[in-house]
Amino acid sequence: MNIIKYPDELLRKESKSVEEVGDEERKLMDDMLKTMYESNGIGLAAVQVGHHKRIAVIDASASKSNPIFLVNPVLIQQSDLTIPSEEGCLSAPGKFAKIPRQTRIKIEYMCYHGKKLCKTFYDLTAVVVQHEIDHMNGKLCIDHA
Repeated sequence: MNIIKYPDELLRKESKSVEEVGDEERKLMDDMLKTMYESNGIGLAAVQVGHHKRIAVIDASASKSNPIFLVNPVLIQQSDLTIPSEEGCLSAPGKFAKIPRQTRIKIEYMCYHGKKLCKTFYDLTAVVVQHEIDHMNGKLCIDHA
């Protein structure tokens, strides 16, 4: 898959909710995960590959063997504690922004199989989830700079 690069206006378009997770969405997530790994990324939103669906794939593990599939993630709780995180983006190569992000977040979402889940994420994974939700809302990390 080709990753759309800044300043392409498609990155500014808000993504639409997914009604249900079917074969088409699972294939998209599989392709996105492969693209993310090939690009040495730790997160990728569907909008970055030209699909305006509220879908993201994440893998912040050192082993690159713990993928997380997020469909329609909704932030329901966050910590008061933030940490300044220097973020880069596959859609804005070479550009970085220092952004204060919550160190703990709780989200509701659907997984790869369409099951509704509620999970708390911490530290780097929490930062990546927030970054990908920003993408779904048409916002880039460089907008925080």
